[in-house]
Amino acid sequence: MNWMSIIGLCLIVLGTVFSFFGTFSSNKKSQDDLTSKIQEKNIIIDEIRQSNIKLIDQNSSLLNSNNKVSTTNMDLIDHSNEMLNKISIYQQDLEERNIKIQELEKEILNVKKYSYYADYNIYGTNIMMGLGLSFSSDLSNRMKELLFEKDGKTYVKNLIENLPLIDEVIEKYPYFPFGYFTKFDFLKAHGNPEWKKYAQKAVEIFEVTTTIPGHNESHDEALRLLKHVLK
Repeated sequence: MNWMSIIGLCLIVLGTVFSFFGTFSSNKKSQDDLTSKIQEKNIIIDEIRQSNIKLIDQNSSLLNSNNKVSTTNMDLIDHSNEMLNKISIYQQDLEERNIKIQELEKEILNVKKYSYYADYNIYGTNIMMGLGLSFSSDLSNRMKELLFEKDGKTYVKNLIENLPLIDEVIEKYPYFPFGYFTKFDFLKAHGNPEWKKYAQKAVEIFEVTTTIPGHNESHDEALRLLKHVLK
C-alpha cells in the first residue's frame, strides 16, 4: 500500500470520526433542546395543574358560600311566609272585628232610631186610655182613620181611598213600624205582591223594638204574625 492510499484511508477515517462527533454533537444538542422543552412543558403543565387546583378550591369555596346563601335565603323565605301568614290572619281578624263593629254600630243606630216608638201601640200612642181620659197627636189621629175594632180586635180599613193616608204616615213617621204593618195588610188584602216588601220592613223594625226593655207587647204579636205570613 502506498502512502497515497494511507493518506486517503486516514482522511476517510477522520471524516467518519468528525461525522460521528458532529452527528453526536448535533443529536446531543437536539436531545438537550428536547429535554429543555419537555421540562418547560412540564413546568407549564404543573403550573396549570396548580392553577386548576386553586380554581377547584375556589369553586368549592364558592359553592359552599352559595349553599350557605341558599340556606339563608330559604330561611328568609320561610320567615317571610310565616310573617305573611301572621299578617293575613291579623288582617282577617281585623276585618272580622270591623264587620262586628259595623254591625254593633248599626244595631246602636237602629235602637236610637226605633226606641222612641218601642212602647207605641198600633194607634200611635203609648198612653193607656180610660176613665174619661183622651189623648191625641198627629200620628194617633192619622192611625185612627186607618183602623177599626171588632170583637175586641183591631183591623185595618182596607179602603182604596185610604192608601194615600197610609203612605203619608210612612213618609212622615218612617221609624214607626205599624205604618209599614198597615200597608202590608192593605196590599195583601188587595192581592198586591208588594206586600212582602212592607212586611219585611216592618219585621226589620220589630226585631229591634222587641229587644228594647219596656216595649209594647203588640210589637211581639205583630212580629210573630209577620214571620208566619212570610214563611
